[in-house]
Amino acid sequence: MATAKKTIYLISNGDYRDAACRIGWPMQEKTLKMLQTALKQLGYDTKVLPKYDAKRKHGFITRQCEGIEVFSQIEPEAPVIIVLNIWAYSHHVCGPLQTHKGPILILANFDGTWPGLVALLNHSASLDRLNVKHSRLWSEKFADDPVFMKKLKEWLDTGKVTHDMSHLTSADKLNIPSSAEKFGQKLAEDILRNRRIIGQFDPGCMGMLNAVMDPAKVGAIGMPIEYLNQSDLLAEMNLVSDEEAQKHLDWLIKKGTWFNWGTNKFTDLTYDQVLTQMKMYSAAVRMVARYGLSAIGIPYQLGLVRCCPASDLVEGMLNNSDRPPVRDPKTRKIIRDGLPIVHFNEGDLGAGIPQLLLSEIYLRKKMPPETTLHDVRWGRDYEGKFVWVFLISGGAPPAHFGGWKYAKVYRQPPMYFPLGGGTCSGVSKPGVITWARCYEAYGKLGMDCGIGEVLELPKEELEDRLKKTTPEWPIANVYIPGCGRDQLMASHMSNHIVIGYGDVLDEFIATCRALGIPTRVAGDVRQRYK
Repeated sequence: MATAKKTIYLISNGDYRDAACRIGWPMQEKTLKMLQTALKQLGYDTKVLPKYDAKRKHGFITRQCEGIEVFSQIEPEAPVIIVLNIWAYSHHVCGPLQTHKGPILILANFDGTWPGLVALLNHSASLDRLNVKHSRLWSEKFADDPVFMKKLKEWLDTGKVTHDMSHLTSADKLNIPSSAEKFGQKLAEDILRNRRIIGQFDPGCMGMLNAVMDPAKVGAIGMPIEYLNQSDLLAEMNLVSDEEAQKHLDWLIKKGTWFNWGTNKFTDLTYDQVLTQMKMYSAAVRMVARYGLSAIGIPYQLGLVRCCPASDLVEGMLNNSDRPPVRDPKTRKIIRDGLPIVHFNEGDLGAGIPQLLLSEIYLRKKMPPETTLHDVRWGRDYEGKFVWVFLISGGAPPAHFGGWKYAKVYRQPPMYFPLGGGTCSGVSKPGVITWARCYEAYGKLGMDCGIGEVLELPKEELEDRLKKTTPEWPIANVYIPGCGRDQLMASHMSNHIVIGYGDVLDEFIATCRALGIPTRVAGDVRQRYK
């Protein structure tokens, strides 16, 4: 290795919530052992930190202060591997990694059981946001995976891993149709002249530092940020009457929405939980009108997790054109009647920007304007294609499932959501999608985008994918030609990916170029511009 050190430090970063850490620890132990075997074969010893805590029943870092304590035991030049198997808060380790001088590898087991892959992409994107050089790597079989072993040896020898990036092309090199160029220029001119205010509540949800973007750079593309506080959202919820909340719930039921009702508030979805969510929906819509917002992002975790039920059903409602009417308390007019209110899950601004752009493009082209983000959760081959499992914690619009009659509302898993609340779940319908992601890396904004297809899979395959991930959450089974497992894992600049139905890639690229956002096109679709 570049440092010539023969001991590799394996760091187990984890969730803030001990319940999630306890459930995920057996898989973490399994992965640590597989990685230790692989490193031993290459002639390296390992030291695992932190040590297993018998009282907490896991060995994960759960706070930034714990991460700092761990790194205080490590020489600044030592090689470290951040080993991820569950969702982990990246800021636990990103702080100490900013001053670490040795080689850094972010590694995950390619398994969908827990969101470890999601955490890998988030850690990498957060380090890019903080200008920290590092490498990323993933595997299912470790020592039995020749490609993985070759790349692991490369990191051990050189301190970095190189990945094939030939699936990416700069949009500056592409020939976009003139009609799309004119469309993009016109939309960009409108955005720069009239601006689009983006409302972001309490930035930094669950340690996602990549979601905290420079307001100067975002404002320079015509999207000034309105920083909001979730305590104000909670206060507004208290002003919504029980009668208004009940009307929203009645509306959903009449539309055919299915609720998985129960009576135990600790494990089941209860009536009171959903009524509180209906109040959050009204409160969010009112705040959109009050501040003149074009998009809004509610993080929920951790600020509201101890205060009220989950925001996810609310988010699915907001992102849908067909949603319960909310009147402005002052004017009594319906707010954004018949239109979605763009909501970016977990307050992720890097998703909010492409969601807003896609939604406006769809509206101008008279196409369904609903968008959402998903986690890049997992994937596997199906009939010769690598089909991704895009899965988010509950906030996809029912229009993506085919309407409210295909939407299912489950209680959120107790280990993440102790106060419950419903999801807005369903199976995304088949069709062509445009996908995108905005990010900030090494001091510059960027945008990645492409075309994909949501596939309709057989019942057995679909159920197995849900079983291997989180069955309560909405799913999209997506094929991206020319952007399979190793391509997307190597280059995607976030744990989140934005999708909307319909091919508007030409107009999207043109708009980004007109706004001055450096843009990359991924996958085989870039061939159509040659």
